[in-house]
Amino acid sequence: MRSAALALLVGAALGSFGRPAGAAPRTSSLAWVRMPGAEACIDARTLAQAVERRLGRAAFVPPTRGEVAIEGRIERSQEAGVWRATIRVFGEGGAAIGSREIEAEQVDCRTIDDQLELVIALLVDPDASLVRPGGPAAAAAWGAPGTGAAARPAPQPPSATNAAAPPACPPAPAAPSAPWRVGGAVEAVGGLGLTPGPANVGVGVRAHATPPRGPGFELGGALWKSSVAGEAPGSPAFLLAYGRLSVCPVEIARGGTALSGCAGAMVGSLRVEGAAVPSRFRHERLVFDLSLDTRVRRRFVGPLFGAVGLGIAVPIVRDVYFYTDEAGERRDVFHASPVSAILDLGLGLELP
Repeated sequence: MRSAALALLVGAALGSFGRPAGAAPRTSSLAWVRMPGAEACIDARTLAQAVERRLGRAAFVPPTRGEVAIEGRIERSQEAGVWRATIRVFGEGGAAIGSREIEAEQVDCRTIDDQLELVIALLVDPDASLVRPGGPAAAAAWGAPGTGAAARPAPQPPSATNAAAPPACPPAPAAPSAPWRVGGAVEAVGGLGLTPGPANVGVGVRAHATPPRGPGFELGGALWKSSVAGEAPGSPAFLLAYGRLSVCPVEIARGGTALSGCAGAMVGSLRVEGAAVPSRFRHERLVFDLSLDTRVRRRFVGPLFGAVGLGIAVPIVRDVYFYTDEAGERRDVFHASPVSAILDLGLGLELP
């Protein structure tokens, strides 16, 4: 009943500016502006048509003929993901009559269309019936749309049957479905235990998709800088590359910030080569790791976001890389770590 409660609030706030019972509805003009970044929000023509459908009559005239001027704008507030609509009412001579602000913490600004229509309809006519656009009550009260301000029917005396009947509450509007959120980012990655050396660095890409309901998904990959096992010239060098697929059952979004928790798998190859390693031991091995990670995304301006993530990788098989020298002795080169840590910093775009 959110829309009904909003209607009662606006009607109470502006009831003192209504007309005497039986008087013709006042004429109104509407000016509506979408601020930069709000181009996808409802436009002035669509908003005016929706208000007139709700009232069941033609409601707006040019500014030079209106007794009341309604001016509004919609914009994204400084906190990303929060939309603010400001509506002001001016009487004759430009005197301010009242104002109303509507804020919604939604990704899509079209989710507040119903509230905007209801508020402006009550600003045009504070005595308007709170019915859904196109309903039979609107047609009975105002006549067919486009026929002008039809006189309301005379009230009928209450009967014994309906005298005690409470007024029917209009059905709540169906909540619009939230859109999918999809995005992609380029990342700088760092790790411990993936290849020889104290630390590993590389670059990666990552795409994510979050449906309105259910878990999200991530798809990406990384290429790691070659790391050398040892300091002698020609020491074995390891080159790692992999792709990854994750399911994210945890997704918490507040404003422009989203926190996700994901589990998945990493599949790729680890190539070993070097002058000190006999050619028959140079090879490429399959890498298959299970992964767990958490990530925070934060929108900056429009679709641009930054992200930071921390995760672990657990190899299914811990390979030992070694070779036998000319003396017949085994030379261990690298033993895969039981758990590897991965840190990533990304910058990308997300829609909507």
